[in-house]
Amino acid sequence: MSRFSPMKTQQDPEKDVPIRQRMAFSHCDSLFNALRGLLGEELLTDCDLHLRGNCIRFHWVVLAAVSERVEAWLRTGEAGLQEALQQLSAGHVTVVSSLRYLGVPRLTQVCKGDGATCGANERKQSLEVIRRLWVSRAGCDVLIKTENGECIPAHRVVLAAGGDYFRALFCGGLRECGQDVVFLRGVTSSTLRPLLDFLYSGTLELGWACVWEVTEAAMQFQLQGALSLCLAFLQERMDNSSCLDVLALAEAYGLGELVQAAEGYILAHFQNVAEGEKFCDLPLAQLERLLERDSLSAESEIVVFRAVLCWIEDDREGRLFYLPRLLQMVRLPLMSPSELWEVRSCDLLQQTRAGRPALLKVEDILEGNQVHPDCRPRTANQVLVLVGGDCVDENFTRREPNRSLWVARRFLKGPGLIRTVEWRPLAQLPDPPRFRHCVCVHQNKLYIIGGRKYYGSLDILKSAMRFDPVQGNWERLPDMASPRDYFAAVCLDGKVFALGGNRDDIHYLDTVEYFTPEDNTWRLAHPLDVGLCGHAATVWDGEIFVSGGCDANFHCFSSLWHYHPKRGCSPRASMAAGTGRAGHVMLSAAAGLVVAGGLQPSWRGYSDQLQCEIYCPRRNTWTLFPVLPRPHLSPAAAEVDGQLYVLGGSSADTARDTAWVHRYDPREGRWDKLGAMPRPYADLCACALQLPAGVQV
Repeated sequence: MSRFSPMKTQQDPEKDVPIRQRMAFSHCDSLFNALRGLLGEELLTDCDLHLRGNCIRFHWVVLAAVSERVEAWLRTGEAGLQEALQQLSAGHVTVVSSLRYLGVPRLTQVCKGDGATCGANERKQSLEVIRRLWVSRAGCDVLIKTENGECIPAHRVVLAAGGDYFRALFCGGLRECGQDVVFLRGVTSSTLRPLLDFLYSGTLELGWACVWEVTEAAMQFQLQGALSLCLAFLQERMDNSSCLDVLALAEAYGLGELVQAAEGYILAHFQNVAEGEKFCDLPLAQLERLLERDSLSAESEIVVFRAVLCWIEDDREGRLFYLPRLLQMVRLPLMSPSELWEVRSCDLLQQTRAGRPALLKVEDILEGNQVHPDCRPRTANQVLVLVGGDCVDENFTRREPNRSLWVARRFLKGPGLIRTVEWRPLAQLPDPPRFRHCVCVHQNKLYIIGGRKYYGSLDILKSAMRFDPVQGNWERLPDMASPRDYFAAVCLDGKVFALGGNRDDIHYLDTVEYFTPEDNTWRLAHPLDVGLCGHAATVWDGEIFVSGGCDANFHCFSSLWHYHPKRGCSPRASMAAGTGRAGHVMLSAAAGLVVAGGLQPSWRGYSDQLQCEIYCPRRNTWTLFPVLPRPHLSPAAAEVDGQLYVLGGSSADTARDTAWVHRYDPREGRWDKLGAMPRPYADLCACALQLPAGVQV
């Protein structure tokens, strides 16, 4: 029974034109590998051939794929097959002579040592023969009966090789193993035929009229190749009228990658999608998830308010209860006075008790009587950006700094567990190149401070740069008071803070200085309690927190401090995992501070720390967090639209750099490997920047 039913609406006629998508050679490879496995287990073999006292078991349809004579015999029926067996079994027949008799000229030449074959090309030709046999119903040994009563002939061995469902059906000891007619409940012939055509050709004919049913059937029958084509079609052809159906399908079947793609499309085109007739069919949970996202794109927040009203009015009696919680997700402080007056005069808010909290908030904003906490802006076109770092050069002779700012344009899913990231260069770092530096973002401008330009003790930098992604230009800022690398930096109240770090490979700093863009000046703040190197810092709810790091005696701390620019450090509960942590990252999440990566003290010195943990500032407690799948020492990290990214770095255990990118999605509750960076960079930084709508990367 289907768990998904898209709303039937009139489609654009052009959208109903079928599209043929090809899998190239990958389907041939997987199908024939599966056929080889079935033969090795002697499953579904339908013929025995006795040569020189040896019994060879095989599948007639597979042998026909390479034998012109067997293909002809299959077309003539059982009598031809029996005659062929008698001819081959009589007398002393050699392998070469039997191959010549069967009409396999290419394989005969290989056995004689006179030629070679191209595996991919051979498999493609063989699949074409098997498809011809299927189209002509030659050698078919089972009828697949569909829900509408139609029977479609097929070869058991091809179906079993195509997917785990049919393998279990025909090889698992079920009653269908011996039946000539097998009934597939809930599947029509119009849905089954494209999937069978895919098994016999590697191509799948898709259009909006059939893609929903074909996708569900591909999942039901575990046809991964066909499913990949369906998901690619849905993702690439998504538009304003189909994106909500795609989201509903992805949610119903737990297709995480497709959920993210559909949500990304809806958020990027929210205004147009909200005006469509399907918007009001969104479940409450999905609507809330969209409204919470920073990346929701609309001309103004009033568009979001109108969308909420439309959704409520579609079923006022059943949905009015949810109005207060939905209005809390509308960012009223972002509205202009005229837009706030529109909210204030809304009949639904004025006539119901559910609208009163929003009206009071609007009054306070208009009258200026209430000081609101920072209201995060909607940041459409927000991207993940890599900055600096270093890696081994292509000749593996030396390390060299990275001069590029890389943008993660798309996160792609390939066959199986394969993931890739599509990177595009955004800009080039001006001299000097940097690694072991820090970055901050203030008013969508990127601040790059400190770090190293090379590997000597005199190569540590105190310079700072600012990059404007809108204008695409760089600006040199005044120098810090002290050079720093392996330090931490945060942005708070419009100021950029640099905390601690290494000054000259001997002395670790306890000093803190901050930069104010208004007067272009660095000033000293209250120092840290101890000189630190390799620590991490972040801002949570308007407060600075500093974790871990090492002192000048290489003692590794498990401490957490709350830092105030005027009062200095006050200790909080120490981290729970290990006896210290350094070279890690700390990110702000809704639930608290997430600490990930780095190294920890061990009996041999230092080792990789894979265990992550999260700190709750309100309870002053640490709890364990999902473990990172790979080491990340001195990596980059960023939070983008509620998801946490950890990128690159190295391993304390192997001293090797890593190119992997891992992302933590709070909904999934685990770290996922998304793919690799352009190079295995270490000692790099990352951030989230909002690119102008016209910028193409």
